[in-house]
Order: sequence, then structure tokens, then C-alpha cells
Amino acid sequence: MGMNFRDWYTDTVDIYRVHQTLDGALTRNERVPIATGIPCRVYQLSASPIDMTTSAATVKSDNWLQCDNSVDIQAGDELLIHRGAGLGQEVATVRAFASDPNYYFEPFGAVLPGLAHQEIRLMQEERVN
Repeated sequence: MGMNFRDWYTDTVDIYRVHQTLDGALTRNERVPIATGIPCRVYQLSASPIDMTTSAATVKSDNWLQCDNSVDIQAGDELLIHRGAGLGQEVATVRAFASDPNYYFEPFGAVLPGLAHQEIRLMQEERVN
């Protein structure tokens, strides 16, 4: 019995993207929701020091978000990641910005099917709750 990444997605993510709207003669940039409650998982490549600033503790992130290849995430998207929400026990909400996604596809005749996914490095990560 192989592992399926979908069983591995313990978090959920809400995706927001800048959309230009015309306000009279002015063009305004607004963040609009693209998708909410998308199953995902955040994992850490290495422990990063916490940088204490005057407003809040900000982590210089080595964290990556993993989700299905079908999810529309683009570089610069704002992500609200609800840690543990995929298991019904949300412990923290993290706000981050997406880098370019890296896609991993299923090899033909894969021994472990269900491992296709994309990985997105998280930039400027901060806890918001």
C-alpha cells in the first residue's frame, strides 16, 4: 500500500492575487481571493532563526508549501495558511507570499502513485493569529 500525498495534506491555504481595478480615472491594485480551503502541507527544510522586529516576530523562511499540481498559485500571491486545518484542528495561521512553483509529475508506471505535487517556497512569512 503506497502513500498518497493527499493523505499528507494536514493544512489548508487561501490564495489571494493582486487584481487591477479601475476606480474612476485611477487604477487600484486589490488583493482578491482566488481559492480558499485548499489542502496542502507546509514543511521546513532547515530551522531558521526568528527575527524579532518592533511589530512582530518574523521568520526568514526556509518553509515550503506542497499541494496538488492543479492548484493555481503564482509568484507574488498572498497565502493564508491554516496549520492543522486539514485535520480539523487549526493551531496557527501563517501569512506568506509565494515564489514560483516547482511542479513534480507522476513518472510513468510509478511504483508509488499519487505523489505528483507542486512545491512553493514561502517568502516573508509571519504568524497572524
